Amino acid sequence: MDIPALEAAVRSLEHSIGVFTWCLLGSTFVVSLGLILEYWHPVSEFIDELKWPMSVFRWPKFMEIAGGILVTIGVLGEFGFTLEVFVLEGRLEQANHAIRDSLTAKLGEAGQMAKTAVSDSSTALSQAKDALSKAGAAEASLGKAETEAKNSQTASSSALIMAGQARKEADSFEADIKSAKEQAADAESHLVNATNSAKILTAKLERLTTPRRLPHSTQVLAPLKAFMGTEYVFIGTCGDQECFDLISDIDELLESAGWKRIKGPPLRIGITQFEIHGDKDFTVDANASVGITILVETPHGFESLKGLPDNQLAGYVHAAAALNQVLALNVSPPENTGRLVSVKTGTSTAVQIDVGRKPP
Repeated sequence: MDIPALEAAVRSLEHSIGVFTWCLLGSTFVVSLGLILEYWHPVSEFIDELKWPMSVFRWPKFMEIAGGILVTIGVLGEFGFTLEVFVLEGRLEQANHAIRDSLTAKLGEAGQMAKTAVSDSSTALSQAKDALSKAGAAEASLGKAETEAKNSQTASSSALIMAGQARKEADSFEADIKSAKEQAADAESHLVNATNSAKILTAKLERLTTPRRLPHSTQVLAPLKAFMGTEYVFIGTCGDQECFDLISDIDELLESAGWKRIKGPPLRIGITQFEIHGDKDFTVDANASVGITILVETPHGFESLKGLPDNQLAGYVHAAAALNQVLALNVSPPENTGRLVSVKTGTSTAVQIDVGRKPP
C-alpha cells in the first residue's frame, strides 16, 4: 500500500476513534445525570430529616443512599478522566501529524537538491568537453606553427611568435579543463549527499506511517518455547487499531510458544476497556503510554532482584527478559527504546505486557 493510501486509512481510523470517544463521553454523561436525578430526592429527604429538632441519625437510610452517591461520583470521575484521555490523544495526534509533515517537506527539499546537483554536474561536464575540444585545436595550431618555422627561415620570427601565442592558449585551456573537472567532482559530491539525505528522510517517513508487526518465524519462537507454560496478561493499550493488531501478533506468538494468557483485571469505574477484535474474553485497559513495556511483580519490587545471580531469579522473570529481547529485536519498524523489564511490588507471577502508542 502506498503512502497516500496509508495516510487516508489513518485519517479514517482517527475519525472513527474520535466519533466513538464522543459517544462514550456522551453515554457517561447521561449515566451521571441519571444517577444524580435518581438519588436527588432521597438525599434531600435525608438532609431534611436531619434538620428536625428531635431527629435521630438514620444509619440504614444513610447506608442505602451512600452507595448511590459513591457510584455517581465514580461515574462523574470516569467522564472526566475519559475526557482528559481524549484531549491527550488529540494532542499526540497533532504532534505526529506535525512530524510527518516536516519529514515530507524535508524529503521534497532533498529531491530538489538532487535535481540541482545533477543539472550542475551536466553543465560542468559539457564545459569540460568544450575545453578539451579547444585544447585540441590549440595543439594543432601549435604543431602547424612549428612546422612552418622549420620550412621557412624568412618567417621564423613570425612562426615563433605564433607558437608562443598557441602555447599560451593551450596553457589557458588546460587550466579551464582542470577547473571544469573540479566543478564536476564537486557536483557529484553534492549529488551523493543529496541522495543519502533523501534515503534517510524516506526511511523516517516510512517508519512513521508503517504499522508495527511481529513475525512468527522459527527463530523468533525458539527463545520463548524454553518458557512454555508461563502465564501472561495484557494490562494496557492505546485506542488505535494499530495497537490492537500488534497485541494480536504478540498473543498469537506467545500461544504458539506454549504460553498461557490469563484474563486481565475486571471492569472498574473510571477505567475504559477495549475488546480486542470483538472478543469479550480478551479485554485490555485503556492508557496513554508510548511503546511496548514488559513488567513483572516481586514481593519487594526491584529490591527483591538487586544483586541476585541469574541462576537464582524466578522462571517468570527470565521469561519476561526473553520476551523483552524478542520484541526489541523483531518488532518492525523497530522502536529503539532500549527499555529493560520493569519491576513493581506485587505477588503475581504472570508476565505483564503494556502495548502503548507507536513512538514518533
